[in-house]
Amino acid sequence: MQHVFITKIGDRATIIGLLEGNLKNSDMELIQQYNNSVKIGILGSHRQGQMLIALHHAFLKRFQKSPILFEENILISLTEPIFLHNGNWEYVQRDSVKITEQINKTLD
Repeated sequence: MQHVFITKIGDRATIIGLLEGNLKNSDMELIQQYNNSVKIGILGSHRQGQMLIALHHAFLKRFQKSPILFEENILISLTEPIFLHNGNWEYVQRDSVKITEQINKTLD
């Protein structure tokens, strides 16, 4: 899943506003928001791109890492679903029933 994000006038202010909102969320809420994006997929809307950029920066500020990838500051990619474990996020291991149950809780 990838999205080409072309910057427009006003994006910076919008993204900062979204980031500020994201930073008010709990760790679990950030993870739920990300996992919902993975579940829905990238639709290609500009607004979704803004939201993913803000979410990426929220993850960096909160966890010092992000499951959202950027290539050349223009191509946004989602990786795999994640879950909260010991105060940090980890990728869901597809072969683990327990971890899959954990991710399903974050999607509810």
